[in-house]
Amino acid sequence: MKRNLILLAFVVLITLALILASRISAAEEKAAEVTLTGSVVDMHCYVTHGIHDAAHTACSNACIARGLPAGFLADDGTLYVLFDEKPFSVKDKVAGFADVPATLKGTPVTRGGIKGIQIKSIERKGPDR
Repeated sequence: MKRNLILLAFVVLITLALILASRISAAEEKAAEVTLTGSVVDMHCYVTHGIHDAAHTACSNACIARGLPAGFLADDGTLYVLFDEKPFSVKDKVAGFADVPATLKGTPVTRGGIKGIQIKSIERKGPDR
């Protein structure tokens, strides 16, 4: 009887430790806000054709305005899928930003190998910034 109680207590402690570890791990996955420099790209043309230059800006802005996914190509070459902080399209938030230098503030998220960033703010990167 005493042995069964000790075994039960051990199982309960292990279970509690696993629950606590998973909650700590989940809390660590939430990244801190970052500031990135780069440019907004329409995901279709960039991923399928590698296009992201000034000659493509009008097409890219039009694609994003129609609801195609937008991304942020950071200066270090990392591509992030853009998300709003709430489940809404980012097309209004990034209107006119395609293929031009910009500074983006947001919270990075990663799931299943896909990198994304929830936009807090974005502004054009000018020579005086």
